[in-house]
Amino acid sequence: MMLARQDLLRAWKRGEIRFEPNISSDQISLSSIDLRLGRIFTKLKAHKHLVVRPAQDFDPSGFVRNTTLRVGQIFRLRPKEFQLGQTLERITLPASLAAHIHGRSSLARSGLAVHSTAPHIHPGFYGPITLELFNYGEWNLEFSAGKDVICQSDIVGSKNSATKEFNQKLERLPGSRKAFSKEEKEVNV
Repeated sequence: MMLARQDLLRAWKRGEIRFEPNISSDQISLSSIDLRLGRIFTKLKAHKHLVVRPAQDFDPSGFVRNTTLRVGQIFRLRPKEFQLGQTLERITLPASLAAHIHGRSSLARSGLAVHSTAPHIHPGFYGPITLELFNYGEWNLEFSAGKDVICQSDIVGSKNSATKEFNQKLERLPGSRKAFSKEEKEVNV
C-alpha cells in the first residue's frame, strides 16, 4: 500500500523514515516526497573501441570520471547525455517499507529522465539514491547542485518485513551502497 501525505508525515515525524540532511514538511506532497539533486556526479569516459559486458561482473570504476560540485554550483546535462547523480538526501527505510523513485513531470517535459531501469529501493535501505540522469531533449539542462528538487519518491508498505540476513546480502551486492568509484574530482569554479 502506498503511503499518502498523512502517513508520510507520521512516518517521518516518528523517525520511521529518515533523511540526512533532514527534509521539510513542504517536501511531502499528496503521495510522494520531493528529493533534491546531490553534489556528486559520475560520467562515463568515452572509449571508442571499448566493449563491455556489464552483466558479467564489469567494474566501471576505471572508466568513469567523478565530479563533486559545491552547493549551488550548476550541473549541466547536455542533449543526449547520460550521467549518474545522487539525491542530496540520504534516506533510511525500515524493514517494513520500500520506496520507488520517479521523475517529475515538469522536468520530463524539458527532456529529463531521472531513472532508466532502477526505480525500486529495497526495505532497510540506507544511503543516497543513485539517479540515472539522461537528457532526451534538445536543450542544455541546468540544475543547482544541493538545492533543486530533481525527483520524487513514493513509499510503500510491505506485508512482511525484510529479514536482517536479506539486508546484509543486499549490502554485499556490487553497487548497492557504492555507485561511484573512490576517485573523485572536486570542481572549484
